Amino acid sequence: MVPNPYDPRTRTDLSKREQLVLDVTGGVLHGNDFHLIDEHVAVGYRQHTVGIGQGRDGFRRYVEAIASKRPGRTTWRPIHLFEAGDFVILHKLIPAAIVADFFRFDDEDRLIEHWDVVQRLPEPDYDPMRLSQENFSRFYALFDMPPPS
Repeated sequence: MVPNPYDPRTRTDLSKREQLVLDVTGGVLHGNDFHLIDEHVAVGYRQHTVGIGQGRDGFRRYVEAIASKRPGRTTWRPIHLFEAGDFVILHKLIPAAIVADFFRFDDEDRLIEHWDVVQRLPEPDYDPMRLSQENFSRFYALFDMPPPS
């Protein structure tokens, strides 16, 4: 695995909200600290991930039914973490996918809204820090384009 000079776990300048995203992600989605839901997720939490219910209770039901039972759920690697205004963006690697989570905070520093982009790993042993080499085959497949003859 290529070292990550941007690893949020080694940064000393994390904002309060960036740290909360790391804590909730690691503790709830990849750990067993489900009490963090009541502590850091707003009651009116709005979820934009298809299939997950609304509110704190919808998030809790997803964690109990799916996230807590996922194979390899405790294995994850934060890649990048950014804060801009009310938003914190976490780019992470999990065993089956690469994920970008977009969280919005309310005025009380509680998670109030979430979107994500999930991509299956493009190759076995994918490392987002490793430099790529040109190979357009996955793009031809993604865009349903025939490769050139």
